[in-house]
Amino acid sequence: MKKIKVKNIGLRKKTTTVLWVLLFGSFVFGVYKNFTAIDQHTVHEKKVIKTKMVDTNLISSYVEDFVQVFYSWKPEKESLEKRNAALQHFLPDDLQQLNQEMIRSDIPTTSTVKKVKIWKVDQLNQNDYSVVFSIIQEIDESKGDKKEQKEIDSAFSVKVRTDGYDRLSILSNPTMSSLPQKLEMKSNPVQDDMRVDQKTKEEILAFLNTFFKVYPSAKKTELLYYVNDKSIKEINKDYLFSDINQINYFHNKNGVKVKVVATYLDQSTKATMQYTYDLILKKTEEKWVIDSGI
Repeated sequence: MKKIKVKNIGLRKKTTTVLWVLLFGSFVFGVYKNFTAIDQHTVHEKKVIKTKMVDTNLISSYVEDFVQVFYSWKPEKESLEKRNAALQHFLPDDLQQLNQEMIRSDIPTTSTVKKVKIWKVDQLNQNDYSVVFSIIQEIDESKGDKKEQKEIDSAFSVKVRTDGYDRLSILSNPTMSSLPQKLEMKSNPVQDDMRVDQKTKEEILAFLNTFFKVYPSAKKTELLYYVNDKSIKEINKDYLFSDINQINYFHNKNGVKVKVVATYLDQSTKATMQYTYDLILKKTEEKWVIDSGI
């Protein structure tokens, strides 16, 4: 009987072998990558900008000394020579040369600096500053046999350079400047809060009249009877309480807020002083106390 040849499909084919090799290789590569993979994540960098506080007291003092020299003179040769010598401590060579003829010995005026005030110091860059100042000069002017005296109020700005090691120099001659102006504001009339009843207002007014009377001279133990703040300080002033000039009441979650103006006579200066307070008061079982504002 003829032996039938059995044909095996897929078991020993080269293609099957290659596929098994690829599968095994992929598995091994996956395991390898799992153990050697680098944990990557996004790093968000934060740039912290620190504000550097610059002490401008040295610059202000330097400019004040310069102004005293620069704006003071007498029309006398010896005095002007001393002034020019003193300016050498402030001005570089080019400015010294520029200012040689600023004051001559034949001018009819004498200048004395009465007051210098520094208004503003602005940092221009790492080493340079702009300083705004005002000055009051007393000017004596000779007009023949007569002398006329007057005060002149002016404002200027000047540039200063420093190396950061207590060495400074004036960088420019003073130039004309303007001073800060008053901010115009309209005050609206303050109205009482209608949630505060009349009886409460009367109680608070009586309490505050008593408190303000003893406040300037009271000892701490006495003040603690009126004020709910153990850190309160004694005033120890010779003030005589006159009256409460103005008071307004407002409802507050912690009690009642009052805006009050107390009038005192300063026994030392004889001046009548108006002191404004914003107080929070609350009522205990026994009495009213000042919770904050003093």
